Amino acid sequence: QESLMRKNRVVILNIASTLLLNLISFLTAPIFAALLGTGSYGDLSVFNTWVSVAVIVMTLHTTATIANARVEYPEEEQPKYQSAAMSLSLMFFLICSGLVLLFLGPLSKLIDMEPVLIVMILFTALGTFGVQFMSQKFTFEMKAGRNMATAVSLAVVNLAVSLLFVLKLPEESRIYGRAAAQLLSYGAFGIPFCIAVLVKGRTFFEKRYWKLCLSLSVPVAFYGLTDLLLGHSDLVMLRSLAGSESSGIYGLAYQISNVMFTIFTALNTSWVAFFFNDMKQSHRDVVLRQSRNFLELYTVLACGFILLAPEVFRLLATEAYWSGTGLIPVMVASFYLNFLCTFPYNYECFHKKMPMISAVTVASALVNIGLNYVLILKWGMMGAAVATLLSRVFQFAAHFLYSRFILGKSDYPFPARVWGIYALGFGVVMALVILLPKFWVLRWALGAVLGVWEIIRIRKRRALI
Repeated sequence: QESLMRKNRVVILNIASTLLLNLISFLTAPIFAALLGTGSYGDLSVFNTWVSVAVIVMTLHTTATIANARVEYPEEEQPKYQSAAMSLSLMFFLICSGLVLLFLGPLSKLIDMEPVLIVMILFTALGTFGVQFMSQKFTFEMKAGRNMATAVSLAVVNLAVSLLFVLKLPEESRIYGRAAAQLLSYGAFGIPFCIAVLVKGRTFFEKRYWKLCLSLSVPVAFYGLTDLLLGHSDLVMLRSLAGSESSGIYGLAYQISNVMFTIFTALNTSWVAFFFNDMKQSHRDVVLRQSRNFLELYTVLACGFILLAPEVFRLLATEAYWSGTGLIPVMVASFYLNFLCTFPYNYECFHKKMPMISAVTVASALVNIGLNYVLILKWGMMGAAVATLLSRVFQFAAHFLYSRFILGKSDYPFPARVWGIYALGFGVVMALVILLPKFWVLRWALGAVLGVWEIIRIRKRRALI
């Protein structure tokens, strides 16, 4: 009973943190979209995409190894491992930064971005890495309260500084104000944390730590990069093929839809922490029960979101962005498929099948890039959204078939009968939203019914997941 209460507390705090962060993002994204204009907002979306690329590539994505390190090493070694992993990341980051600055001119022309923004990407990426490392550390140490306090504080500071900078600049220069605010906010939180980890662990190089870290982080970084390309190449290619205004409208629709991805991340972070522990102890019945709860909860949330989203989007966004309303159900469907991937993906992670994970993601990213090129030229913004959706279908099918029929076979805990009914339910609701766009009363009523039903279910089982 005490263990269940502790699990619920961790999950609730993670979700509460996510909801607060998303509320801030949900309400402020349209404000910044209006202040920057469609063109500059599109450029800012691409700027943030490159920040994400830099975080993954230039730090080797060592944050992804914190969970595995807690399985491999006893509690007293965790500060030393984290310090060694941090040192490895910072060393590689300095090397990569030097190369970027050395070839700043050609790189600026290659990605069509001003040199000053590229330099800002570097500093923002460093701060973001520190924040992500801190979040992972707190998550797997079950310190959800600290995680929540830090995340919300960062969001509030970032919002306040962004508004201060943006409002003092003319519209054509506001992208620099927003980018500078992100740099200062993430740097103020992330860089001191990096220093704190190094001071506490006092370990720069330890062969066995670096060996584990590199064996896991390099494939995962490769996976993260290709997964980022899978999820964001549409935005970059749309800007190149259709212009900044289209990428701006697409970027705002994506930002609103991204609420579902962030909620997934919070739920998944909690679920994964328990999944690894329960799999290690061969608690298959616990894994299956919690996974069904996870599937049910996220499916209801995703259905509710797309039922209500069209009207909310038009309420929050200016009329210049309304053409992006129809993109939201397709984008959320992509996030839903990404959610379904978490089950075979984490099963493969548990069995350390990183090369297979990377191979599937690379193939999916290549499929996405190819489809983007064809469909953006044909359908514009909707072509980009459909290309990502089809790529996610390919990715999920590959992961599921490998985990179900090759890796796990009869021992695989998530066969189609576990998740199929939930996926079918989401598909039906998505079809309803697309086919009946004007019947908002029906959609909102169905959303309310689903919400009340899920609350009753949660009260009955006395657990979110």
